[in-house]
This record gives sequence, structure tokens and C-alpha cells, in this order.
Amino acid sequence: MNKKNLILLIGAAVVVVGCIFLVLWKSHVLFNRSDLKEDMFAISDTSTVTRIFMADMHENTVLLTKTADGWRISDSIPVVDGKVEALLSTMQNIRVQQPASKNSIENINRMMAASAVKVEIYEQKPLFTLFKKGFFVKERRTLTYYMGPATQSNMGNYAILEGYEDMPFIIYLPGFRGFVAPRYSPYTEDWISHKLFDTKLTRIQEVLVTDIDNPNESFRIEKAGARFFHLYNAQGTPIANYDTSKVINYLSEFRNRNYESLDSDIEPDKRDSIIRSSHFKTIQVTDVNGTVNKLDLYRMDSEYDYYDENGNHIDDVEMYYNRDRCYAILNGDKTHLYRVQYYHFDRLLQPFSYFITKGEKQKGVLEEISE
Repeated sequence: MNKKNLILLIGAAVVVVGCIFLVLWKSHVLFNRSDLKEDMFAISDTSTVTRIFMADMHENTVLLTKTADGWRISDSIPVVDGKVEALLSTMQNIRVQQPASKNSIENINRMMAASAVKVEIYEQKPLFTLFKKGFFVKERRTLTYYMGPATQSNMGNYAILEGYEDMPFIIYLPGFRGFVAPRYSPYTEDWISHKLFDTKLTRIQEVLVTDIDNPNESFRIEKAGARFFHLYNAQGTPIANYDTSKVINYLSEFRNRNYESLDSDIEPDKRDSIIRSSHFKTIQVTDVNGTVNKLDLYRMDSEYDYYDENGNHIDDVEMYYNRDRCYAILNGDKTHLYRVQYYHFDRLLQPFSYFITKGEKQKGVLEEISE
């Protein structure tokens, strides 16, 4: 046998051995499961996580994405403050208590098939590390597992790690009395932040309010300098005679404005009817970085029925709209209809005439505002 054929034969043997090794390692026959570790489900560094995808067995899914502006749902919708951080902390500290007993595997698998949540974690990771330096860093799916129901003691959860499908585990969070499954919610509404507006006065570049019912009550407030603003009427004319303190107070109200609840169960036909017929105001806020938040407000039917003196039901009468709440849509996303309380939003619904002074004519800019 010549040298060339010998090299080819050795190369083929290495490939075959490598394939056998890979198959045995993936099937966990090799090493007799000695590769089992307490932190098999854990991520080592939460700062490298870029995306988290979760889905249950009933087609409910949520994709959490890390952006320059913080964590978002599907790159756009803000997430509840602190909720992703709690999930990441859980993912970093979760530990394996023990593999499930052989006698319980069949029953656990039935429960997992009905109620498990699939979890995919993506991180910025190198292809390999040499001399403590990572090469070919990019987003990679680094961990996949299935979070199952709580154990009978309610002190842990059943879970299955990808690659170990034949071996369910009992996992737990050290120092936490309870089970962690609720932190792995696949429901979008559980993650959506309740904040509709959260912009500081000094960060506001422009506020544009459009009154659908009374167009002449529309107005615009624009930043004119480092800490100065101008007021314009519906026709775009700058106004000199207005109450500067009212404008300052109004702009201060755009901090921490939250919705009450998300109307996720409303029928599509009813949602379309609301959007088509009951739009009464639009509030648009642009910050100094050019980020725009636009809120469209829609009237809500009264919770009570009204009848005339003859017993006939009264429909479509403005005075019978709900006086406590209305609907809202943020940034044109018609798939999410929010319930908003007037109690929290009344000060943002002021008409243009609210700012006009009846006394001495004032300057057309606001006084300097401190940070």
C-alpha cells in the first residue's frame, strides 16, 4: 500500500470514529451519563443573552428581544420593568436537583406533552475561544429546554433538556421556596409594559394633540430651545397669549402614564367597529432623540344600558359613553386594545382653550425649566 492510500485510509477511519463518537455522545451512551451537571440548564452570563423565545403546546408564543432601548416584545413593544431581569436571574441560577425516577418518567412525559413551555435562549457567542479571545462572535442558540409543571412538593419543576429527551429532570432555584414555571410565561400580555407614556418634561421635543370631535381644540407644543417651548393652535399659528404654568404642568404629565388592562379577548369585529366609529383624540409625543409615541383614544360604551321613556334602548348617544374609561391604541398597533382610566389621563386630554389666558398678554415662550 502506497503512502497516499494509507493517508486516505487513516483519514476515513478518523471520520468514521468521529461520527460514532458524536452519535454516542448525543445519545448519552458514552461516558455513562457522567456528563450530567448541576448547572446543565443554567446560562453563565446574562449579559450575552440577546433573545428569549417561549412557546407552549397551545400555540401561545412570545419573543423577547434585547434592543438598544431595553428589552422589547418582537423588537417593538416595551416589556414590564424588572420582569426580564427576574427571568434572566432564574435562568442563570437554576439548578438540577436530580433526574426523575424511572418509574415516574411515563407520567411526567404525559404532563409535559400537555403543559410544557419550550424555551430557546440565544446569546452572542464565539465559534471558539483561543488564548481567552473569542473568534467569529455572532448570535447563536445556546440552550433549549422544556419547562414543565411543578412537582408534588411545589418546590421545583419537571424539565427536559434538549439532547436528554429520555431523561426528565427535577430543577429548582436555590434559596427560593416555590416553583419557577410562572416566570416562563408564553403569553404576550404578561410581558407588555403598562406604560403608554414615560417621557420627562426636559426630554420632550414636541407634543401634537388632534381633537377629532372639535378640530379647533387641537394644538401643538414645540421645544424652541434648550428649555423653552412654543404653543401653536390648530392652524399652526404661534400663540403669544397663553398660560405658561399650565403648559409646563401639562408637559410634566407625560411621566409614568399607564393603562389599566389589555382587552385581549375582544372580538375582531367589535374591535374594528370601535376603531372605525369612536375615535375622539390622538396624542403624539416626540422626544429629543426623535422617538415618537402616538396614542389614539376611542370611546367605550357605558357599562350600563339606558332606555327612553317608552322603554326603547338608547344607542350611540355621547352622554352614555363610559365616563370612567376609554380604549387606546399605541403606535398604530391595532392588535392590542388598551383600557385607559380617565382618572389617570384626564390631564392629558386638555383642549387648546385650556391654555389661553384671559388677562395680560404673555411672552410666546416658556420660562426656563430646571432639570
